[in-house]
Amino acid sequence: MIRGSMPGGDRNDRPMTVVAGDGPAGFVDGDSPRFNKPIRFAPFGPDAVLVADINNHAIRIVFLDGRVETLAGGPERQGHEDGPVDQARFDSPHGVAVRDDGAIAVAEAANHTVRLLVPAERKDENSSPGYVVSTLAGRAGQNGFKDGPAGEALFNSPHAVAWEAGGALLVADIGNARLRRVKDGVVTTVAGTGTHGHDDGTLEVGTLKYPMDLSIASDGTVLIADAGTGRIRSYRPGKGLFSPWPDIKIGMPHGVAAAPDGGVIVAEMYTHRIIMLTREQELIPLCGTGEAGSGPEQLSKPAAVLLHSGHLWIADLMNHRVLTTPWPSAADEEAD
Repeated sequence: MIRGSMPGGDRNDRPMTVVAGDGPAGFVDGDSPRFNKPIRFAPFGPDAVLVADINNHAIRIVFLDGRVETLAGGPERQGHEDGPVDQARFDSPHGVAVRDDGAIAVAEAANHTVRLLVPAERKDENSSPGYVVSTLAGRAGQNGFKDGPAGEALFNSPHAVAWEAGGALLVADIGNARLRRVKDGVVTTVAGTGTHGHDDGTLEVGTLKYPMDLSIASDGTVLIADAGTGRIRSYRPGKGLFSPWPDIKIGMPHGVAAAPDGGVIVAEMYTHRIIMLTREQELIPLCGTGEAGSGPEQLSKPAAVLLHSGHLWIADLMNHRVLTTPWPSAADEEAD
């Protein structure tokens, strides 16, 4: 079923505002910034998000007022190097996630590693805290599949990360068709057998195909954008994989964000639009015309979505820009 309404309005063409990026690819900070394929988001304090900027090999901060700062990496620092953030190197960072203590996890696709940025002490009261970068799991430049001690574990193009409430890190290991967990220095597989498919069930039988993005709902359910099967899957700790919307197939789900009412918001890459799936098994178009473009109502291969600071943030991959559309909070809706 398709319905043309969403929280805060009765239209399916929500007005979008370009926050940062003017279309051409590039690497510019400040008030007139440029990106080169922004692909993932994470909340980063009030009115700001972290963005993984793939082809710039950088982690950047986007403020709601349009300013952009580079937190780590850059096009001239492609590679793999740990250490102080101004020396560290990255290669095609994809997923980003911020822990409650400020630590930042990065799914680094080209290096097949998971990196960790930990806040460093301020040099003085006027300086920014900075970060120290380390390799949390995986071996740089070595792809494969291996569980065990984090320094010996192997990944294959990890694409997304998400922190669980207890401090463990979930990793969408796209090349291995698995959901992995990093906890207490050990990597384990929690979902996916390594065989491509969309079977539900426990670790022994449940299958995935190109798990692309992750979002954890308020009840701890992990939502998975399973690009290979065109479906949104879910993982429940200790129970395995499920298909909450079994009859809704999506044109390459690339980004996923848990909605407050139990639904899910999806960046549907192949149809160049943002949609929402509801608990009532409805599909609601939100943004994008269905045709690729850079006009005021168009997107071109949207890659990520995030609900943060009263807005739905959208990573518009091929237009090299970040957009928002207002998203009312539960309190706003009750006031209406």
